[in-house]
Amino acid sequence: MALSSDDELASLLSALCSAEPQVRTAAEQALAAGQLQPGFAGRLIVYAVAGHTTPECLPMQQMCLTVLRRLTSPETWVKLSMDDHVILRQKLLGALADQTGGIRRLAHACVANISASGGPWPELLSQLIAAISAGTEHEATCCVGCAVVLFEECSAEVALSLGPLQEPLLRLAANDAAPPQLRCQCLQAHLAAVSATLVSCDDAGPVLHGVVSGLPAWLAVHAKLCAGQEGWDDTTRVACAFAAIRTATSLTRLPPLEAALAAPLEALMRPACLLVQQLETAYEQAVIRTDDGGASEEEGGVGQLVTQLMELLQAMLLRPKLRTLLKTRVKSLLQLLVPFMRITEAQAKAWRADPNEFLAHEEDDFVRGCAIRLSGESLIGELLGHLRRESGRALATLTADLLNRAAGNAANEWKLVEVALFIFGNVAGEVQPKSLQRGEFAELVPVALEVACRLCAESSTPEFLRARAFAVLRRLGDVVCIHAKGDLPTLLKACASAIAPGEPLVVRVCACRSFCRFLTACDDSSLKESLLLEHGVLASLGALMQAADEELLHLTLESLCLIVKQCPGAMVSVEASLAALILEIWRRCAADPMVHLQVLDLVSCATGSDARLQQSLEERLLPAVTVDLQPGVDLHLTSSAVELYGVLIKRTSIPFGPQVWACAELLMAAVMRCTESGLLQNACEVLCSLIRRSPTQLSGQLEALLRCMERLLGHDLDDDACLYVGPLASLVLGQYGSLIPVQLTMGLLQALVTRLARAERPYLQQELVVVFARLLHQDQANVLIALAGMQVPCSFGGVAARSGLELLMSTWLSSAKEIRAKKARTITVSALCRLHERCREDANLRDMLINGHALQDQLLTTIVAGLEFENERCQKLKDSECLDCVESDDADDDEEDCEDEFGEGGGRGFGKLLSELVDLDDDDLSDVSGDEGGTAQEPDDPLLKLDLQATVAQYLASDCVVASMPPELAPRAAAAVKETTRGLP
Repeated sequence: MALSSDDELASLLSALCSAEPQVRTAAEQALAAGQLQPGFAGRLIVYAVAGHTTPECLPMQQMCLTVLRRLTSPETWVKLSMDDHVILRQKLLGALADQTGGIRRLAHACVANISASGGPWPELLSQLIAAISAGTEHEATCCVGCAVVLFEECSAEVALSLGPLQEPLLRLAANDAAPPQLRCQCLQAHLAAVSATLVSCDDAGPVLHGVVSGLPAWLAVHAKLCAGQEGWDDTTRVACAFAAIRTATSLTRLPPLEAALAAPLEALMRPACLLVQQLETAYEQAVIRTDDGGASEEEGGVGQLVTQLMELLQAMLLRPKLRTLLKTRVKSLLQLLVPFMRITEAQAKAWRADPNEFLAHEEDDFVRGCAIRLSGESLIGELLGHLRRESGRALATLTADLLNRAAGNAANEWKLVEVALFIFGNVAGEVQPKSLQRGEFAELVPVALEVACRLCAESSTPEFLRARAFAVLRRLGDVVCIHAKGDLPTLLKACASAIAPGEPLVVRVCACRSFCRFLTACDDSSLKESLLLEHGVLASLGALMQAADEELLHLTLESLCLIVKQCPGAMVSVEASLAALILEIWRRCAADPMVHLQVLDLVSCATGSDARLQQSLEERLLPAVTVDLQPGVDLHLTSSAVELYGVLIKRTSIPFGPQVWACAELLMAAVMRCTESGLLQNACEVLCSLIRRSPTQLSGQLEALLRCMERLLGHDLDDDACLYVGPLASLVLGQYGSLIPVQLTMGLLQALVTRLARAERPYLQQELVVVFARLLHQDQANVLIALAGMQVPCSFGGVAARSGLELLMSTWLSSAKEIRAKKARTITVSALCRLHERCREDANLRDMLINGHALQDQLLTTIVAGLEFENERCQKLKDSECLDCVESDDADDDEEDCEDEFGEGGGRGFGKLLSELVDLDDDDLSDVSGDEGGTAQEPDDPLLKLDLQATVAQYLASDCVVASMPPELAPRAAAAVKETTRGLP
């Protein structure tokens, strides 16, 4: 049938392929309405495979098959007519070897669908066997491809029904006269068949027996393809060996085949290793020493072949019965494969062009490029994990041999020395420093450290070898401090020289990291300052920061932060340059939040290290803050300025100076005009800091503070914008409550309850509840009267408005269990006790229904739950203290291990859940050690001095409460009080 004979269908297909959405939508609706009608599927397949394919018709033919792929799925196949079933099977068989790849692949997908849902199809199996056994090269290739699709897409039952395909596939794969690519495709078909059939077979069933019995013949084909044959060029040899090793690797990962693979895999490994050995010389010339543009790591490249061989070895190591094949052969395998782990010239070129990529490779095992190197690193790890002793000896011997070449002609062999240091650093870095003093690496450690130190000090060392030496010494910092403590001054000087602007960028980066690592290990403060100032480290670091971006900039900021901590005196001498550099980076990276966070850390570190640095940074950074807080400035810059200002005021002198105070006024003005949530969140935190640092000075701005709170509670802001208004309101009320007139307090109360009615975020609801609790502590009677008289619009509960008191209590009681912070619990639970006490005097309050239940009983239930939680928290705290005592008893034994793993301070506190740490306490973790004559961080708040556990237990144990306790709650209350009494000193 000619393509033009079905004009209606052609019109529909054309519309489905249209670029106009309206036309395409109408066609899709028409298709949905008629696609299951008898005869429609038959028309589609006839149109799709009728021949005469042209560029104009191809999209519509592919659209036909795309629709048929959906119609032949199990859900819709049963809805098609039997006539459609017949014609679909018939026409699809004819399309198995269609000349057009796009049509053929879609036809194979439809065949797989029908095989999975349409029952037996003997004609399909017959045609596949005939094409594979006696068809043309094109027919065989297409039908092997169809077999792969069937095995991969269909069920185990379908795979078993296609079992007769294995014999002709094996004959074709073993046929030396067949095209190499077709033979490799047969291996893929066999793998897909084995994987599919093993899904449903028993460990000792006949299916498994059939698979196992065929493995030797198939693995012989794998070995044959690895060995290659006369007349093949290197590209064909590599491609065939890669395909054979890749499918063998996948077979190795199938547990039921482990025992059967041992002998066949041994036969495969010999030609595979021989081929790799033969390719090494050409690989070195074409890839290691010449820039091939990364072609070796592309599909079919030598790099891919070596990587796949390493993957096969790793898969074998995971199987005990296959692991034995590698015993006594580890040294030979490492000697064969390690030279391929050298830096390629293409990679060196890429790293020179972008040192950020070099840093990414150093820190991340999953970046692109260096596939052989990463696979080799994983292989070495598996060897050490499964064949520890033999692998350790082999690695030590091989590494020592390669390092000896550093004394020879490094210009030609430096890449071998670099890979030796790379391996040594990775292996030694996983071993405790004391353990390196014995065992296989004991003799290697001093040799490797000496070579690395010498390479670092010689400016003639090739850049990536020198960078590797610095990187290894940094990674093995603890080992260096044990074995080469006396060499630290020399090493620090070598680092200082290598950071200089004239050195290659990758060398400067690695030297900078090593310098910072060993600066912390040096006890000579005069040497530290000399290195920073006289040897030009600070100047070099400043130059590096000005030119750096991305990973390099993060690194240099971290380094500068560490130097400030270690040598604040040296930084004072360059305080002007430091402040200017910080401001320049702050401006240059305005759109990078990670850099801004690091700059804030650096400023915090500097201001906390020396008062002179604090003063210098204030003088030079506050003018910039002032500019960015002005109206009309981009909101992102204003928000960043608020964060920077918040860091600066943590340690500024009290009372605030004119410049600091001017920024405070600008901050409050920014709050009044802005709606950006991040800015307002930052502003709330900074206002809290201002109040904590200098409450007396801020009292003069009480009216402005109240206006800011009113603004933050306003109806035009979303929950995110006013998320932190609760802590601010609590702080203002706790510090200045007695100064606020009653009418202003009532106005604030109205704003708070209105905001509570609109709040959706649980955190905001809980923080507002804390504010109400504080107000109830201050003036319970008037607050209750005011709340009861307020009508607040609400959007839940089926009513248009509720009283403010009803709304508050409903939200409070439903969220009480979520209020975990210690201070918030102290304020809220103690306020609930006072409310419950008032219920005895106030009948209206006692009988108020909240969510259908009496308020008095709900209050008591919540108070009991609060005491139970407090008991649990106190018990966790005691357990934690006991654990710390036990750890301190073992500190002498474990101190070094803890420092290796976690840095200074050891591992104390580790092993706890985050929720447990939060529940224990929530005191501010500010790093302010003193305020230079200012006030304490937290106002003197009597509420926070309450012993909540004792207070609540005493209240529940009182006679009046016990007498009114609901019977179902009495046992819980008594148990909680008893637990408290037992735990109190």
